[in-house]
Amino acid sequence: MVIEPQTIILIGVGLYVTLMLVVGLLATSKSNSIGDFAISGRNMSLTVCSISIVATWFGAGPLMGSAAAAYSGNTLEVLRDPIVSGISLLIAGFFFARTYRRSKRITHIGFYDARIGHFASVMSAMVGIISGILWLAAILFSFGVVFETLTGQPAALGLIGGTAVIAVYTMFGGLKAVAATDVFQMAFIVLGVSVLFFVVLDDANGWSAVVKQLPDHAFDFSPQGATFTDRLDYFQVWFSSGLVAISSISVVQRAMASRTEQVAQNSFYIAGVVYLVFGMVPITLGYIAATTMPGVEDPNAIIPLLAIEHLHPILVAIFVGAVVSAIMSTSDSILLGIGALCSVNLLPRVINNPTEKLSLAVARWSIPFVASLALWRAFNTSSVIGGIGDAVAIGFAGMSGPYLLVIWWSKLTSIGGYAGIGAGFIAFMTSAAILPNLPASLVAFVMSLITSVIVSLATQKISPPKPLTDNDDKAMSLTNRFGTLPLFRKVD
Repeated sequence: MVIEPQTIILIGVGLYVTLMLVVGLLATSKSNSIGDFAISGRNMSLTVCSISIVATWFGAGPLMGSAAAAYSGNTLEVLRDPIVSGISLLIAGFFFARTYRRSKRITHIGFYDARIGHFASVMSAMVGIISGILWLAAILFSFGVVFETLTGQPAALGLIGGTAVIAVYTMFGGLKAVAATDVFQMAFIVLGVSVLFFVVLDDANGWSAVVKQLPDHAFDFSPQGATFTDRLDYFQVWFSSGLVAISSISVVQRAMASRTEQVAQNSFYIAGVVYLVFGMVPITLGYIAATTMPGVEDPNAIIPLLAIEHLHPILVAIFVGAVVSAIMSTSDSILLGIGALCSVNLLPRVINNPTEKLSLAVARWSIPFVASLALWRAFNTSSVIGGIGDAVAIGFAGMSGPYLLVIWWSKLTSIGGYAGIGAGFIAFMTSAAILPNLPASLVAFVMSLITSVIVSLATQKISPPKPLTDNDDKAMSLTNRFGTLPLFRKVD
């Protein structure tokens, strides 16, 4: 009996998803506190932390979205991921990772609380949850595309089944389960993507033959347009995606969970370099496909279509493991991060001094609820990279500017922080409505930053700046690998 290729692939998908469920549940250990559940008891090693960051960041965006952008000639989106997103990991490592680890916090939202106020932390948590749901929806959408393209089965079947598995092991295992599956998933990603790349390159008669056929814009990351709007769009990508890692709960938690400050910082350095190098592979595949497979109706499916075109069904099944790995490794981290935000930052605003048992319950049960919302949104998503861009824009518009000042500027006042947040969101909505050709998130970021600075300088006496503090309310200093930077002086 001859087994159809799509049947082999479907069996491979089923076996792989089952394997991830087993690995995740086996890695589950009893969590007695939200710290055990969300940040693995702050005991993550350099190797595991580095792999986990790469696996988290290397999701549907660089693997499928960036390949689709390269295929379509969308230079800005290729620039966004992996170039700018990879650099964002290096920025997070150099300027923020040690501060995160030293703070003894579970999420970064407490920094808003310490320097601006309770309402700012609630706003930031809500923005983080909303942007996380949009981000997750885009990733789940990519899973549906892959599942339908490779197996011939309805995308909805893959969406619902994959989401259920991710939610289950994340809900019960916390960061220990997520980190354990990250290691397996990264192995599949490297194996599957590398096999596809070298087979496609060989079928195209080698790199020397491919270079001659590449589009003129391939690997050109300079501004492509000459107009003012084109330049703004270019810088908007650098600013928005370049700062996204510093406050992305899915990667910030790795710094919080690291064994030491040095482990936290070096993990981001290693992850940033690996991400930048390995992230060029899907882009290259997208450019090759633009010359060898022109006219594809849905560019989002270009990576699985390349696999079908060039690989034996058994190798396709292995490659599917890589694609599903990329999707799951980001999805579980987003769900875990949102669970932590709900438990650590929102629950205490509803119930004073919640017990550890209640905190754990909220963190766990918010995961399937959020997964359901993201699943609903995924059915209304049309682009992987576009959905991720929407998620980035929401947080970048109103919260990123004040957040930079929360960490790095000692003169920020509570009034200045709130003014900056408000100005950012107002500018975002106004710009989107009145000046649709301008990048609204960049306009909002600049307005938010300027407003925070001006208002803070004007309110130094009526709203004295508060020092940056750790989870024990002790004043902190900032440290990078070159030593202490005394940016925070004692406020009288």
